[in-house]
Amino acid sequence: MDAAAAGDEELQDQARMEAITDRLQTRDAMRLYNWVSQRCFSDCVVSFYRRALGKREEECVRSCVRKYLLLSTASAGRFAHLADPSSSSSAFDD
Repeated sequence: MDAAAAGDEELQDQARMEAITDRLQTRDAMRLYNWVSQRCFSDCVVSFYRRALGKREEECVRSCVRKYLLLSTASAGRFAHLADPSSSSSAFDD
């Protein structure tokens, strides 16, 4: 096998791995979205007599989603820090 063929094969492998990674990230994002939606709905929505959310329900849903977004962002930052310990961010130093 010559160098050009090996390079092409390596590029194809890399493209396949990127496609798999993209599918997994999309799947995980959809699972998180569905889980947060279900969790916040079941925690906040108490009345089914109206078509729209009440003021308290709406505030509860916003607060619930905000908390999970902050948690998700903080978790992603921590994992990124752990994956690259040479990063200059000291916010997560123990």
